[in-house]
Amino acid sequence: MEKVIIARFGEVHLKGGNRPWFLKMLRGNLAKRLDGIARVALTDNRFVITGFANADDAATIAKNTFGIISVSVVKRVDVTPEAIMAALDDVRIDGTFKVAVNRANKRFVVRSTEFAATCGGVIMRNNPNVRVDLSNPRHIINIDIREQCAFVYENVLDGVGGLPVGTAGRAVVLLSGGIDSPVAAFLGAKRGLNIDFVHFATPPYTSELALAKVEKLGRIVGEYTGGCRLFVIPFTEISRAIQKNCDHKYMITIMRRFMVRIAERVGLHVRADCIMTGENLAQVASQTIEGIASNNFVATRLPILRPLITFDKSEIVALAKRIGTYEVSIEPHEDCCTVFVPANPVIKPNIRAVEAEEEKLDIDGLVNRANASFAGN
Repeated sequence: MEKVIIARFGEVHLKGGNRPWFLKMLRGNLAKRLDGIARVALTDNRFVITGFANADDAATIAKNTFGIISVSVVKRVDVTPEAIMAALDDVRIDGTFKVAVNRANKRFVVRSTEFAATCGGVIMRNNPNVRVDLSNPRHIINIDIREQCAFVYENVLDGVGGLPVGTAGRAVVLLSGGIDSPVAAFLGAKRGLNIDFVHFATPPYTSELALAKVEKLGRIVGEYTGGCRLFVIPFTEISRAIQKNCDHKYMITIMRRFMVRIAERVGLHVRADCIMTGENLAQVASQTIEGIASNNFVATRLPILRPLITFDKSEIVALAKRIGTYEVSIEPHEDCCTVFVPANPVIKPNIRAVEAEEEKLDIDGLVNRANASFAGN
């Protein structure tokens, strides 16, 4: 009998002929995240984690790895009725219970319902205050009978699900420091994207504390992805140029277009497959259809993905709280978009009017000087 952790995968099951590659990627991600903490092997369609000093820590890492749908700390025993029933001897519970048997190994000598009843008898003998309730039990004792071994356990921890990071390509995510963009990055990673962040800093208008906040958000998302790079782009010159030369009502629209231009340059440099933003339809003045569409015209080689486009704000906040970014996002350190927001921004910018305002600027020079710095971050 051995205490191990099993991690179950979900959508990877549907990948047909590509399934071995997805499983290889998922095992690699688990091994990377558990490096120095535990070992990972794929056995009987379960990832089996061994060699850990702290089961709770290893289980938390495993359940927060994209591609894993659930995790359990289990007893691993031989595939015999005697070994399985011996693993039940130290089960101590009260109230109601049931035994759930999954006989994936059809060569196991006892049928599932019969074996569940037998195992229930073992538990009742050792726990005189329990009774069986098959409909709504307080405790479910699970017995998973596989080809090479059997697992006995009670608790199942939900995983984050999705696809293994790295199986869908790479995204460059515009990270503002607000609530939305870290959640967008999380959702992109959940669909298999590696994540790089681009943040636009405008010192002295934004502080070192604002940058530290963004770095903290990047680390939190990186706990799910295995790590994210952060490229910090100086944006003060661009913001001042727009403020000095352009109609102020177009300021946010033009700033966002510069951010997309620069993010695309960064993306091409790091071989990204897309740009990702935390934009949400009609949430703020710059996120009308017209405002969002104006950004599309300046990204000429990479598509822009917007995972949050139809979310309610309450849904975004709930997810931010669940993944651990919310409390950091609401720290009172402003980003460049809040510092330079005009009193009356245009809500439905006309693309020709926006382009006419941009003709007042040295776009290539501003973008080139901003991009010259990012490789060192």
